[in-house]
Amino acid sequence: GAFYSCERLKNIDLPEGLTSMGEKAFENCKSLREITLPSSLKEIGYCAFSGCSSLRSVTFKDTSN
Repeated sequence: GAFYSCERLKNIDLPEGLTSMGEKAFENCKSLREITLPSSLKEIGYCAFSGCSSLRSVTFKDTSN
């Protein structure tokens, strides 16, 4: 629940090197609209985005270039 119920968070670009996102990391972040996930991410925990009713865009970075 790192950002649990963070009401003002609208977008986030997670850093490269992050390999795991914990359970309920962004649960109930009702203002979260956009998130960019690093290519290094291998695991997303249970209910990581539960209750993120405004989430419209999830982007996966491609660093294969």
